[in-house]
Amino acid sequence: MNKILNFYIHARGYFVAKFGSLLFIVIILCSICALIPPVSSNNGDFTFIIEEVGKNTVTQGFSKPKYVDVEGQFAVMNWHANPGALFLYNVSDPKNPKYVGHVSVYNGPNAVRIRNGYAYAALNTGNLIIASLSNSGISTVSSKNFFGGYRQMFNIDVNDEGTVIAMAGSQGEGLVLVNTADKVSPSLLSITRFSAGGVDIEGKYAFITKYDTSELRCYDISNPSVPVLISSVKVGSMVVPVRVYGNYAYVQEYSLNRMHIVDVSNPNNMNIILSNFEIPGVVPNGGGTVVDTKGDLMFLATGLNGNGKISIYDINNIGSPKMISQYVYPKNEAINMIAINDTNIFVPNFTDKSLSVLSRPIVAPPIEKTLPMREIMSIINYPGRPVGSFIRDED
Repeated sequence: MNKILNFYIHARGYFVAKFGSLLFIVIILCSICALIPPVSSNNGDFTFIIEEVGKNTVTQGFSKPKYVDVEGQFAVMNWHANPGALFLYNVSDPKNPKYVGHVSVYNGPNAVRIRNGYAYAALNTGNLIIASLSNSGISTVSSKNFFGGYRQMFNIDVNDEGTVIAMAGSQGEGLVLVNTADKVSPSLLSITRFSAGGVDIEGKYAFITKYDTSELRCYDISNPSVPVLISSVKVGSMVVPVRVYGNYAYVQEYSLNRMHIVDVSNPNNMNIILSNFEIPGVVPNGGGTVVDTKGDLMFLATGLNGNGKISIYDINNIGSPKMISQYVYPKNEAINMIAINDTNIFVPNFTDKSLSVLSRPIVAPPIEKTLPMREIMSIINYPGRPVGSFIRDED
């Protein structure tokens, strides 16, 4: 009997020693899978669900929030009224976006961009507003009208250095380029006259829509005093908003539920790769497209006239976007331009008079639930490495 008992004890010790590490691996993998955030969709490939995680309803008596942009800890939202305003929020905690301050401006800004600690806004009057941002507040640095009268600047963009502004003039001013190296005293560089809608600066190029002929135009602005038209392509029937990300321009039709994607990798020869793509709702007049090129995700805002929706598409196959998730505002709110950062979506809620903050996918592709043994061992032996990182033999 003692021999049998001793054999059992030794056998149990052998199996524990032999298979204990395997059990440990299984436990580790189960823990990792439990920590993986869900990723959703209505096409079955994802499980991520968008939800509103934060809101700020401070209005200070203003109404009609329209555009928003975000950079670092700051979001700036315009209040499109007469008088209008630029509101500054600290969004370090997206669940509790904090009102920091605001500046009043005359005849509400149409669009706003943030670049390197400054906000730039184009007004209905033709004025360019430049404001400095800090945790203590927002303050106007300059306000300048380059036209001597009311000329509607429909959209605006800023180069990476914050030294050149492009405005889209809808009443025949076309492409307006301004030197903003001196924030206190910006100076006009050039005006290229036509009826413009949306504008986006990418490197030495300005992409702008000519909405009366429904063209997307590309100008070389290496010398912004003498912009050179290098190509043009007819897109849709009345395109206004345009945003450029990577090799593609995303163009929407004003007050319609259609968008177009144009390959601009060769600016001298732009090509439409997706036309008349149906999207769920009315397009905001300033554009509601933002793209995360790192994750192959396209974010679309629709709901200029109500029934506000934020839709997210997988654009890994750029010619065939697939909706992977959608947030529908519960009170059929009107919404407009959106902005994103690495963790959230920021939305001006026109109806609710608020800055609305939504969650967003952190990863674009579905996460593999089964990993090769080589990667399993990399997780255990190199716990600091990301899941699925490749381990070379010399490692």
